[in-house]
Amino acid sequence: MTYRIFMGLSGGMGPVMRCMPIAEEFRTRGCEVTFSIYDSQAAAYIRAQGYMVLDDDDPTMPARENIIPPASIFYHLDHYYAQMGLLDETFAEAFFRHRIRMLEQYRPHLIVADMSPHTLVAAAHLGIPSVSITQSCFIPEGKPLCFWVDAPRNLPRVTPVVNRVLRRIGQPAITCMEELNVGTLNIIPGIPETDPVTGETVRHVGPIETRHPERELLGVPDEPYILVYPGRLQDSSGQSGERLLEAVMEAYHNRPECIIIANRDLLPAHLDPLRSDNILHIPYFTDRWLNGCRLFIHHGGHGSCLSAVMHGVPSLIIPTHTEREFNARMLTDQGVCEYMIPGTFTIKHLMDLASHIMADDYRERARLLRSEVKHRYYGGAAEVYSRSMALIHTAKDVST
Repeated sequence: MTYRIFMGLSGGMGPVMRCMPIAEEFRTRGCEVTFSIYDSQAAAYIRAQGYMVLDDDDPTMPARENIIPPASIFYHLDHYYAQMGLLDETFAEAFFRHRIRMLEQYRPHLIVADMSPHTLVAAAHLGIPSVSITQSCFIPEGKPLCFWVDAPRNLPRVTPVVNRVLRRIGQPAITCMEELNVGTLNIIPGIPETDPVTGETVRHVGPIETRHPERELLGVPDEPYILVYPGRLQDSSGQSGERLLEAVMEAYHNRPECIIIANRDLLPAHLDPLRSDNILHIPYFTDRWLNGCRLFIHHGGHGSCLSAVMHGVPSLIIPTHTEREFNARMLTDQGVCEYMIPGTFTIKHLMDLASHIMADDYRERARLLRSEVKHRYYGGAAEVYSRSMALIHTAKDVST
């Protein structure tokens, strides 16, 4: 029997990179795997790997007056989804109902979701077992997303709107949006040091990394270099990646240090005056590039943080929104990185801190953490597969 696996992702390459090895585990064992994602570039990448992508073609959009402006700070998922339009009840209902219809037509045996609450609601509504690929800060059992400050009063909350929709489709009410990131099985593709949880409802499976083919457009430089990864140049919080690149390029313009920028997009024209011979632009980096760098400057994405851990590389993180600041704080507590909040530092401060990290014991601590993690057995994508198949078989036994 060929099992159908549906993978509902949010957007961006981060969820793709941690879910693709899981998809490969299913596919190599004869399962059919189909994706849905809100990102045309990511969808094109998934299709290039030979997977089918179902388009969420519902034309319903939130009314402008029901969307709060996107920002780099969000205190919890209620606040975050207010930026995504779920304050609009018509849009919220379409959001959930369209995903239910999509899955009714596809009829998967298992649903895997990564930051996709409507996918998990659809799974519950249709009685299909589900796996949530999540970070600790996005579920009720985890450390709160913005734990270092109290959330301000009177923030917008989408939960009352969502609850009205949930009642109409026969699903129980929630107290916060984090509850909609909970599946039948909850998987954290990370380690307790970076993803602390207090309950027993989740399993850490260790970092899951997509391996790029080890082909190089250019050879890894012989000289010491700093690797820079900005994430997307523009995302829901604005031109965050662009601002990170601008700071780094201004700092190291015509300097002796060798700077490698890894980014698939063309650099915007306004950064042209900051180009110099010591700054090289490549479309992506492989393990060899990461292993060889003196310092990894990045945006604080979950995958980037864990890649630094698994390669024993010290980081300087410039977190471009709240979730990435959470990741940066967790990694800093391990003594393997430092972070700087965008807009709070001078160029000299950036350069001085980078030099300090490269001269101090950050690399030694990073290698010790890597060694500790590699001596644990997490199982990674293979563990997700085996536990997922157990869910499918349990669901079959119950139905018969």
